[in-house]
Amino acid sequence: MTIDNHPYSSLSHLRHELRTPINAIIGYSEMIVEEFEDINAEVEYLQELEEIRECGAKLLVAIDNFLNPVSLPTNQLELEQIVTNPKLKVELKALTNLTLERCQTLIPTIEAEFVTDVEKIQTAANKLLKEIDELLVVGIENNRPFAEDEIAVGETISEISDIDVAIDSGLLLAQEEEQPLDPAQYTILVVDDNSTNRDLLSRQVKAQGYQVATAANGREAINAIKTGVYDLILLDIIMPEINGYEVLKWIRAGNWRHIPTIMISALDEIDSVVKCVEMGAADYLAKPFNPTLLRARLGACLEQKRLRDLEKSYLEKLALANEEIKTLNGCLAEENLRLSTELEVTQRLQMMLLPKEKELNQIEGLEIAGFMEPADEVGGDYYDVLQHHGRVTIGIGDVTGHGLESGVLMLMVQTAVRTLMENNETDPKKFFEVLNRTIYKNVQRMDSDKNLSLCLVDYQEGVLSLSGQHEEMLVVRSGGRVERVDTIDLGFPIGLEETIEDFVFQAEIHLNLGDVVILYTDGITEAENTSGEYYGMENLCNILKQNWQKSAQDIRQAVIQDLRSHIGVEKVYDDITLVVLKQK
Repeated sequence: MTIDNHPYSSLSHLRHELRTPINAIIGYSEMIVEEFEDINAEVEYLQELEEIRECGAKLLVAIDNFLNPVSLPTNQLELEQIVTNPKLKVELKALTNLTLERCQTLIPTIEAEFVTDVEKIQTAANKLLKEIDELLVVGIENNRPFAEDEIAVGETISEISDIDVAIDSGLLLAQEEEQPLDPAQYTILVVDDNSTNRDLLSRQVKAQGYQVATAANGREAINAIKTGVYDLILLDIIMPEINGYEVLKWIRAGNWRHIPTIMISALDEIDSVVKCVEMGAADYLAKPFNPTLLRARLGACLEQKRLRDLEKSYLEKLALANEEIKTLNGCLAEENLRLSTELEVTQRLQMMLLPKEKELNQIEGLEIAGFMEPADEVGGDYYDVLQHHGRVTIGIGDVTGHGLESGVLMLMVQTAVRTLMENNETDPKKFFEVLNRTIYKNVQRMDSDKNLSLCLVDYQEGVLSLSGQHEEMLVVRSGGRVERVDTIDLGFPIGLEETIEDFVFQAEIHLNLGDVVILYTDGITEAENTSGEYYGMENLCNILKQNWQKSAQDIRQAVIQDLRSHIGVEKVYDDITLVVLKQK
């Protein structure tokens, strides 16, 4: 047999064929061990099972070490010497033979329900021995270690997987707190031409509570998708006749594009991952499967599908409602005019209550410049600068959402804060407690779910006393150094709970000549451009470093100008509020 006509001359396929039986060894041994762990059973042959699992892991490491395309030479002769290295063959066969020995020890002693799984491990090990003898006889074709369109990244894939486990697990935890998925409601189609892989993956999926159907090749998969109802597809890439790429292309081009498809393969080249994602795959899993990663990926993809299905349902309902609305438009013209007038009045009230330039110029010790632009006719952002008996208080807040209801709540907050100021309430705990109770009772009366973040800054003789929970406060020191002051532990959302006194605390910041303080709402940091990219904290800090030495008005202008440049023609989705303080 020559290199050119060897059926597995590509390094990728060589590794794929060796890793497939290893996947079965690891997978079945892990399932048996987990069964005993679930029932807290202590059996004398548990050590043999652990040794089998360890052998599988070592086999995988050996394959990756010896056949890692990144470290292989491009010289054909040197490459074949490495691939046909007797040391590799000896190491792989020793681990495989040890696996077979442990299986032979287990079969007569293990419970009957696990004998079949041990026999499958035994079959996989025998297949691996055959692959070792056949596949490692010759080298790699075309004088190169791997195909031009396959860039191997061994360790990088492993690192990506570890990161994805943490991210996906965190996302799943958050989703479960909101509305846990019920696996029994979902049916998953497993497509793999290898019967052992198909059985192993099906059982792993069933163990998580999902319904499972299987297909043995691409043609079966297409027929099953046409006639069945599936919520997710686990699709192998390497299959005869119709491979996974072709099946994925068919899915994405047809009426089944809404079904999330996770590609599975023993190949671990990054180009394979990129190709699958570009073709529309929801995700990619490399064999052998990490059980935690598999659970996280299934949950995340099904949660996304649930949300898409929900969105589709809402859109269908909205379409029906749209038809009804069209018939009522004539009757609503007068009502719309009335509501428009109310919005205009409320907006004018808001703008009337904002601090005027003349008031700000009268404050000693600070230059102050403010800016507010609502996303709708009426915004939900709040800011105010109040001076009473030498005490200067700057407030900034953000009501959830925007529109009429948020605007009304903002007006309530402005009135309540000013009332407390006039009553000389200086204790931040009492101040926030009374304010919160007032807003909470009004929100309950309105039968609303609105609440707001609110931060109050008292200024006196170069010292800022900060209390309340809102966005980070930025302090730009002389020279352009930016300090970020987190407010998360200084308060609690207003109007969410009846009492918040125990959550209110105060922090002090000393200002020096020329120091700048920035207060803002998330309408600035979360403003998006046409590519969906946030303006973000980094851009905000950079523009402040470049302009800190200017006046408060000029700093305000620089930030707003830079923000508008970022947004471009994109619609503004949230109220934008900015307050600049500068120590005189």
